[in-house]
Amino acid sequence: MSLIPWFIAEIIDMKTSIIKNHRGIELIMTILLMTTIMFLAVYLLDAALIENRIAISQSWGAKTYYLAEAGIQEMVWKLKNDAAYKQNFETNPSWTITFSRTDPFGAGNGSYTVTITNTSLAHGTIISTGTIGLNNGATSQRIVETAVFRAMGQAGIGNNASYADGNVDIALSNIYFHDGGSHSNNVYNIKLLSTVNVDENLNVVNQYIESWLATVNVGGRIYAANDPNKPAAAPIQMPAIDFDSTDANSLKNRATVVYTQAQFDTLMQNNQNLTLNGPITYVDGDINVYGAQTLVVKGLLAAGRDFNLASSRCRGSRCGNSHLTVTRIAGQRSGIFAKRKVNFDLWSGNINITGVVYANDQFNLLSLPLGFTNSITGGLIGRKLTITSVWLPINIYYDNSIINEALGVSSISPVMTVEHWEEEY
Repeated sequence: MSLIPWFIAEIIDMKTSIIKNHRGIELIMTILLMTTIMFLAVYLLDAALIENRIAISQSWGAKTYYLAEAGIQEMVWKLKNDAAYKQNFETNPSWTITFSRTDPFGAGNGSYTVTITNTSLAHGTIISTGTIGLNNGATSQRIVETAVFRAMGQAGIGNNASYADGNVDIALSNIYFHDGGSHSNNVYNIKLLSTVNVDENLNVVNQYIESWLATVNVGGRIYAANDPNKPAAAPIQMPAIDFDSTDANSLKNRATVVYTQAQFDTLMQNNQNLTLNGPITYVDGDINVYGAQTLVVKGLLAAGRDFNLASSRCRGSRCGNSHLTVTRIAGQRSGIFAKRKVNFDLWSGNINITGVVYANDQFNLLSLPLGFTNSITGGLIGRKLTITSVWLPINIYYDNSIINEALGVSSISPVMTVEHWEEEY
């Protein structure tokens, strides 16, 4: 064999081998690619199925939550309208009762079980469990818990410039209670660099807590459950205000003028310096005072929901601090009353109130600016009092005659839902 034909034969064999090797690599690459695609398809399908299960679970969870909420609302309705429930709630401090409803919204729509347990007179905890059986044999369940109370009694707030049916929390603030004491039916907590001056007794039914950085001066004595040398203060029932019942003596029915929330907001928008001549002005909703508003109340201003002072600096192009003045009409109610919360906020200006500030839920005083005057002559009443970051001294002067005028003779308030939370199972 000659050299050239041999060389040609070798080249042909090499080319054939390379082609065969390429075909093997292509086969391996094709198998790997198909396997990868298959795994991706399985992964995406599994992810889609998981998302679908999550969506279905959330849907059933929402339905079960609202079922439990329905139980809460039925119990609140009973406390307001069922004579037996009302009597036990208001007179038996250890009362408890449970009821259940099956398919309250039609067949196959689940059930709820509701329990109320009184923690004291007219104070209770409601727990409602909503349950729906699913097609696969599983169960969707939600538990909703809420605290409710009704203000009872006509005895006022004793010799106290401030009163809280629950906690008093004071942090980073300067506050002075003149000519009277300060009372909490639960915990009184003075935190951080606060300065608190009380002319008479500081009365606490539960725990008194004082930060070592705080300065507390009490003209009388401190009474608290955690003081081994002195007894705890006796509880005082929260004075009741009838805001809007059908009774002729409710604030709404006795008001000189009644506004809707929108009407009163328009009135303030059109009158930057607004004077209400009273004796009782009632707003059926929230009152939001902001945007360099000056509001003068001659008598009593009552909110069917919340009273909010100066949560915002501007109303459109009108900007600045908002000022509140309340003057007393002798022999008549005076002050600021809210069926829910009273909030004095960051953009407040001068606050000078002769009357009672009454929050049937919570009173919040937050970060009042320096350079303004702030005083309440009469009394401060709330389910809970929270005063935070108020470096400018706040002066609260106790005046029993003003408190008695303002509180009137109402025996009970509406049932109030004060806290609310959900658990999932």
